[in-house]
Amino acid sequence: MDTIQTLTCEYNLKEVLKSNECEPTNFRNDSHSVRILEDLQYLRKKEVLCDIRFKADDGKIVIGHKIVLIAASPYFRAMFSNFDESNKNLVTIRELDSTILQLLIDYIYTGEIMVTKENVQGLLQAANILQLYFVKSVCAEFLQKQLDPSNCIDIKTF
Repeated sequence: MDTIQTLTCEYNLKEVLKSNECEPTNFRNDSHSVRILEDLQYLRKKEVLCDIRFKADDGKIVIGHKIVLIAASPYFRAMFSNFDESNKNLVTIRELDSTILQLLIDYIYTGEIMVTKENVQGLLQAANILQLYFVKSVCAEFLQKQLDPSNCIDIKTF
């Protein structure tokens, strides 16, 4: 009985596909890119296939995948395409401390960043260096929300 049903189904499907009414249809999985980034973040946390390690200003190491970083940041694209760092798996970044660098690398993998009054200055400076424009924008927005007459001079000089 199964054989007869299978043959009938295959025959009917072939007939449907032969008909002129079968138009090509594009399908999109909206969660696909999110799932890929989640998987890449998981692999990074487990240090699977990581091909770059950054030594931050404070001596601590932050790891990642060059291809992910290149896709997210013009700074990393230039670093790994045109400079000596393209052939290295350990790069020293003197301008950034590991906490800020870790937050920004996490942002690249997740699209999420927690801005606080303690980290906004470091994030803004580092996002400017790494050319992470969304992070620069949210840091500026965060500072704007904190703006009042008592701190406007401090923020302006920042």
